[in-house]
Amino acid sequence: MKSESIKQWFSKVFTRDINLPKKKFAYLFFSLLSIMLLVEGLVFKYMSLIQGVSVIGIELYTFVIVLGISFLISGKLVDFVKNRTRYFNLMLVICVVGLLISAIPENLLNYLGLLIVLLAIPQLIIVWFTILVHETNILNRGRISTYLLIPSLGLGVISTIFILIEFLYIFFGILEFCLLVIIFWYSRSYKYIETNERLKSDKKYLSIIFEKHFFRYASSFFMLSFILGDLFARYKFDIEFPIFIIVSSLYLIAAGCFFDNFGRKMSIVLGILVLSFFLISYGSFVNAAYIFGMPRRIFLSIHYGFSIGPLILAIFTIAGDFSTERGNLKFRGRINGSFMLSFFIGAIIGFMFSKWLMALPGIDNFLLIFPNFLNSSILIILLFWMMGMKEFLVSKEKEWAHTLNSLLVFSKNGVCLYNHYFKNKDKTEGKEEGPQFDEDLISGALSGVITIISEITQSKKQLRKIDKEGGFLLFGYGKYHVVALIASMELPVLFKKIDEFSREFENIFLKELRAFQGNVNHFVPTKYLIKKYFSQKFSEFKL
Repeated sequence: MKSESIKQWFSKVFTRDINLPKKKFAYLFFSLLSIMLLVEGLVFKYMSLIQGVSVIGIELYTFVIVLGISFLISGKLVDFVKNRTRYFNLMLVICVVGLLISAIPENLLNYLGLLIVLLAIPQLIIVWFTILVHETNILNRGRISTYLLIPSLGLGVISTIFILIEFLYIFFGILEFCLLVIIFWYSRSYKYIETNERLKSDKKYLSIIFEKHFFRYASSFFMLSFILGDLFARYKFDIEFPIFIIVSSLYLIAAGCFFDNFGRKMSIVLGILVLSFFLISYGSFVNAAYIFGMPRRIFLSIHYGFSIGPLILAIFTIAGDFSTERGNLKFRGRINGSFMLSFFIGAIIGFMFSKWLMALPGIDNFLLIFPNFLNSSILIILLFWMMGMKEFLVSKEKEWAHTLNSLLVFSKNGVCLYNHYFKNKDKTEGKEEGPQFDEDLISGALSGVITIISEITQSKKQLRKIDKEGGFLLFGYGKYHVVALIASMELPVLFKKIDEFSREFENIFLKELRAFQGNVNHFVPTKYLIKKYFSQKFSEFKL
């Protein structure tokens, strides 16, 4: 009994609502790994170049301008692309070519190759993000992002070997080429192609980014990254790497679970409180070799572990939530580009400000106090600033399972292929309540309604919902079937679940659907799909 309760708790915390197919997960993982290898390799190379530099040179300003412009234009470019997987593959090809060019031992070609890679990386990040958001929803985005980030961040460290040992640099491009082959192989069976219908919107991009909640989150990420940039400038990245990896992984898992179970705003507030503890502690032991019994270097490793990964996770999660709101899908790339730009610019400004401060003459005594005082003040302001932000993961979204009533799957001709009733068992009689309607009659009627509405409106846009006095009929479509979900609330997560269920239903029963002649016994295994996508057992998380 105890082992069963532990298993249920584990499912509630770590795997609830995660139904990402293996091929999609593999595509997302290998594509993110290719990005992390590039990013960590270039960051390590650049950090090694500026190590010990106190005066900011023209190269840093050039780097900031080029990367900033890249993020600004990349979001817009990605939003115009329909076939996102193909575009990602193309950008990765360009990166591989850039790496191979940069391996040529001539300064001009070396800089040209690095510039090509630098311009392509923002587009890779943003297009990967759009694919991630497309395959996740508000209930699982934090944890799926975590499970992808942890191994890719860890394995991305391999790139530093190619930077440290110069004669191995050419193999960096070869490694990326091997990943490109793997990604091409997975993209044969997985494609993400947007449609004009899904991208229709009456909203304007500027009205979205200047909306108060968007601005609050973006400015918060800017301030947090400013603090991170200041830490890099003052303390460098002098860490115990194994400690950093272990702490980052554990805290990322905790952060992902908190994001999905307790909401975005509350999780970020808790993260700020944790970060405040480390900042105050580190600043309070200015000349001490040990902090709370730990060597200063290990304490700094833990500090970075609690800062970098969770901040990236928060950006992916919040940007994804904003871009899935109605009317925002058209601007998904630009929304992520705006958040990434605020993160990057904040870190660079914090870094440059700290370097400039350290270069000022006669400020040594004041310098020990001022940065920590400034960072602490920023965090206090952030805590008050966060109170006015909206929460994406509201209680009604978390309790989606309690809104379910019935599910019908029927053919385009109106024949009911499968029906399921979600209500709980009657405790007095021990019997499950049955639906209060004839499923065959309802299936035929709904099929007729859908056909009539399509004929009247002369529109290719499919009917997605019918609202009647607090009850909702939500529809999902396949080539040969229609899914109708009866629920008491209209929630975005339910549409996502219907679409995922519908896709897998058609993939499994494609042969039977094509040759359907009235035998519905073939569709009995649908009950396992319903359990997979609509299980009420692990619908809620409680401590």
